Amino acid sequence: MKPLLLALLLTLPMLGQADPFTPFRADYEVFHGSSSLGGGYYHLEQLSDNRYRMGYQSDVSFLLLSDVRTETSVFERQDNDVLKPLNYRMDRKGSGPDFGASIQFEGSEIVAKYKKRQKTFPMRSPVFDNLLYQQQLRLDVAAGKTDMHYPLIQKTSERNHHYRVIGEEEVTIPDGTATAIRVERIREAGDPKRTVIWFLPQMNYVVARLAHFEDGDLKADMRLQKVEFY
Repeated sequence: MKPLLLALLLTLPMLGQADPFTPFRADYEVFHGSSSLGGGYYHLEQLSDNRYRMGYQSDVSFLLLSDVRTETSVFERQDNDVLKPLNYRMDRKGSGPDFGASIQFEGSEIVAKYKKRQKTFPMRSPVFDNLLYQQQLRLDVAAGKTDMHYPLIQKTSERNHHYRVIGEEEVTIPDGTATAIRVERIREAGDPKRTVIWFLPQMNYVVARLAHFEDGDLKADMRLQKVEFY
């Protein structure tokens, strides 16, 4: 076994079973073809018994364009492991005007703000923000589900993301390979976009790789560089 893979496995809780709620930080590098665009990281922290915060930060650039982005989602873990969002925040800086977005999930309403726009939606369950559905996807893949739908509020619009488990594949990670579960986003017929995600069961279902294609060409490729569990 390669040394980094062994080190990663030794940091997992000694429970004999993967736990996607284990706090972590996972660092990634983003590529366009063979060129590195920069990188970012995801992290998950536990705030109290059933309250968590998930975050994402990235710093990428291409030619003269740059994008620095921070997202956070605070949520509650419910008994049925359907996550309940509380608030979401995104801030973006770089080329062009800076802007932000926020979503408050309070009482009977969902209040979404993006740039200068604001829209209110009736509360429902389940519902996710642009970051939280990714954690729910980890949980659902770990639970053995194979066909998943996620209603979410994105900017000031309602969306529905559909994902399907395709099977197992070997993926490259630093210093070795590992068996991952391949999941693809299901889009409408004729959509030129395609998104594939590989999850690592032996590492609490952290994402090993995320690849985005358009018209058959690989446009963005996010690959795991290191992960630490707390």
